[in-house]
Amino acid sequence: MWHIGIDLHRQSVVVGAVQDSGEVRPVRRFACSEVESIVSFFTELRPFRAVIEATGTYRWLYSVLSPLGTVLLAHPLRLRAMLQRRSKTDRLDAMLLANLLRINQIPLAHIPDESYQRLRDLTRHRSRLVHAQVEGKNLLRWLLARHNVTAPYKYPFGPRGLYWFSRLDLGGADNQVRDELLERHAHYERQLKLIDARLETMRDEFPECQALLELHGIGTFTALVLIAEWGDVTRFRTAKQAAAYTGLTARVEQSGTHCHHGHITKQGSPWMRWVLIEAAMKIVGHDVALANFYTRIRKRASAKIARVAVARKLAEICWKRLRRWQADHQAAAKEVAMPV
Repeated sequence: MWHIGIDLHRQSVVVGAVQDSGEVRPVRRFACSEVESIVSFFTELRPFRAVIEATGTYRWLYSVLSPLGTVLLAHPLRLRAMLQRRSKTDRLDAMLLANLLRINQIPLAHIPDESYQRLRDLTRHRSRLVHAQVEGKNLLRWLLARHNVTAPYKYPFGPRGLYWFSRLDLGGADNQVRDELLERHAHYERQLKLIDARLETMRDEFPECQALLELHGIGTFTALVLIAEWGDVTRFRTAKQAAAYTGLTARVEQSGTHCHHGHITKQGSPWMRWVLIEAAMKIVGHDVALANFYTRIRKRASAKIARVAVARKLAEICWKRLRRWQADHQAAAKEVAMPV
């Protein structure tokens, strides 16, 4: 069997291949637009196992190659931690991946199913729109501070506040900036409504989100973000592993009798951390156990650390709910399938 390492870039694909016996094929470089040549090259090497380093653009190549053979995804951070090299080139990277794959030493990353990937793309795009909208709001507040003007409303971005903004005279140049920011805000509002409507239709494809909607502070969007980012929840054996995937667990440095817990790792989905921390402050006001946990952490540390700790605990609760929902429905499906 051929073991193939793929170094993927925006405009090129560098491929190195090594056989079980140690035979090496010359490293080839393809333009990303040469899809037919890429397929022809890999077809000649069947059967094969290939590995791609996880990047933001790997999905198209995975879709092309997965029908031809086994395609794996390498975890870039763990891969770099394994290697110390004096030189780095695309050819060396491709052959290094191929040789590591040959001896089964590739640190693997998760490849979500197509349905979860579509949900990820949509929820992440909505998150980016929200962050862009917040940036526009902050610029409008900056315009007010620049002219020492105080909005007459606590939240100046409702219908009355936006009308007040549009009638406010800030001078020639700043009036033009204000109009552009208001148009940008209206554009984001329209797009968010369209995406929210699409998410409501996709909610039927993921009925397990109902298990999360029972928690106060978790709405449709938050539930779908968690489902999309975790994917198949059975790939985690424990709730602590699921929480570690969010990057909300503390770094640990342990040697002998010394053990130090540092800041959170942040090695996980930033989208999950964002929605979990937002939801944590909602649920604290309604869940007595989490409220006591928050108060206890806040007294010995700070409100910020306590908020993150509640978010980690909430991640474990959400995973357990999804896992239980899946187990219950699998059991019910087996009962229906059993002959009478």
